[in-house]
Amino acid sequence: MVIALAGIVAAMVGSVLSRPLQGFADNSQRSELTDLATIALNRLARDIRLAVPNSVSVAAAGDEIRFVPIAAAGRYRANQPIPDGPRQDPPACTQPSGPCVIDILSPIEPADSESKHWLIIYNTDALVGRAEPVDGAVSPVSPKAFTWKDGVLEAELSAFRFEFASPQHRFFLADRAVGYRCQAGALVRAEFDELAASDYSTAATVVDHVDCSQSRFTYEPGNNSRHGLVTLKLVLAGAGGTLTLLQQVQVDNAP
Repeated sequence: MVIALAGIVAAMVGSVLSRPLQGFADNSQRSELTDLATIALNRLARDIRLAVPNSVSVAAAGDEIRFVPIAAAGRYRANQPIPDGPRQDPPACTQPSGPCVIDILSPIEPADSESKHWLIIYNTDALVGRAEPVDGAVSPVSPKAFTWKDGVLEAELSAFRFEFASPQHRFFLADRAVGYRCQAGALVRAEFDELAASDYSTAATVVDHVDCSQSRFTYEPGNNSRHGLVTLKLVLAGAGGTLTLLQQVQVDNAP
């Protein structure tokens, strides 16, 4: 009798406590999903805010966003491709011999770099996915050839011209492209050494438990290529249920 009564009491107590305990476990799992999603969105938003103006692009399916982060920036002086010749704006790299030289008019951080970078002047279109620029082209982005030191930009180019002059004489330097993609239930991040690269085989996982069928990236470039708006929708699914986070990032697209 005692054993039977004890069993009945235990069953009653268990049924009463099971729902609060399950609710506590579900809340804990939802909190964990919220933290993971928030960290992922904050990292993505921080990267987007550091993108070269007008370099953001989103795949038609909305599952991938790509851009070129700024490594350094400053203001330039119109250069002289020919010694003692007139200064040209936009700058041109058409000197008969020696490196192409462009003076830097403002402080730049870092102050020097020996690694080669793309030099970007008055870009008005997406950069990632386009063919790599070459010497002999006319483009807002140079071949990946520029280094800088002592207030001077230099590159071994002899037949390259920038397409447009910047009214404020602004330039940007970059050495990689970045892409985020939702694939196989995870949001992954990859860095590319070339603008046209798209290999995510070595991508790092930013957050898993992602419902890629519902997560979306959208991009509105804005009027006159100014003040673009990126909308990030991230849906995470776990044992505690489904969590949807939405964040918008304003992009300064003034080139």
